[in-house]
Amino acid sequence: MSADNYNNTPKASHLKFATTAVMILAVMMLIVVVSITPPIKPVDAQNSTAKTKLNAISNLFIAGKSYPLKYNMTIGKLLGLVQDKNKSTLIAIISTPSDKGTLTIELPRNIIDDKGQSNADAKYTIHVDGKDATFRETSNNPNSRTLAIDFNKDARMIEIIGTQASQQQ
Repeated sequence: MSADNYNNTPKASHLKFATTAVMILAVMMLIVVVSITPPIKPVDAQNSTAKTKLNAISNLFIAGKSYPLKYNMTIGKLLGLVQDKNKSTLIAIISTPSDKGTLTIELPRNIIDDKGQSNADAKYTIHVDGKDATFRETSNNPNSRTLAIDFNKDARMIEIIGTQASQQQ
């Protein structure tokens, strides 16, 4: 065996060992990452809006008293809420500079509601900038109803029209 062959053989085996060690380490790291990553849960597309978190609050003032209303906007800002109790209407003033969006808002029944015959829930009338709007009722319980209201770019005012508005003094 020549000196060249002798010197090359240990280097090749060291390289093979190092490559194997790196591969084993990579597999172990992958196992750790996979084991600590939470599973991905499928989303039910039909009920996805019902799961929207209402993570913001806007205060509605009625007769000097503040009533917090929960809401979420996909884009833009809710600048304020005003109630016109004579028309059973809640008006949301919004700023939407760049794109379409959705305002999801929880409406306490003691603030505004829409009732039909036999005191059954009826469908609200919704206008965005004076025109009929597309919306969905995503939640309904004895204390509140939640609406997801779609609006277009540059929308300024959303009117939620019911049959009953708070008469609180």
